[in-house]
Amino acid sequence: MRGVGRRPRRALVSCTFAVCLVGGAGAQAVAAHRGHASETPSTRPALEDKVPELRWARVRARERLGRPECQAVLADFESVNGGRLDLVLRSTGRTAQEQLDLLVLQSGMGRPLCDHGAALAYTQVASPVVSVCLRGFTLLRPPEQDAVLIHEMLHSLGLGENPPESTAITSQVLKRCAH
Repeated sequence: MRGVGRRPRRALVSCTFAVCLVGGAGAQAVAAHRGHASETPSTRPALEDKVPELRWARVRARERLGRPECQAVLADFESVNGGRLDLVLRSTGRTAQEQLDLLVLQSGMGRPLCDHGAALAYTQVASPVVSVCLRGFTLLRPPEQDAVLIHEMLHSLGLGENPPESTAITSQVLKRCAH
């Protein structure tokens, strides 16, 4: 389990990668994750239509990742396989913004990590599927919402956790990207 947490806590994610995917966007994310980019622009899952804070956080995070000072956060961390995340991203042929676009955001409501306030979002390492704890996420200020998505994007590239601590990852994202 990897996620943006309020307090350190380890847990197992109860769903598998295939079960977590939703609709056509999920299938598209899997194809892109495997290196097969879609010919058609991706459509956002209905969750972003229902939760405007998610849609706007993705737009802002994408804008932030377009700046070199924010992209530098990728060089601050290594994947669980030992390579710097900027080099992992380069090997995919994608930009940081395109990696963010691959994230499939789903609701984490009703799941223990969200219901007990242990996380704001979580995913498995190298997975584009992110469960968002909507209650906590919507209460954050916009820069913090953006940092949550960038944090999870780093996990999608292979960043592990504990170490580094979840709060340390988010702090570094805010340091590099919040301006």
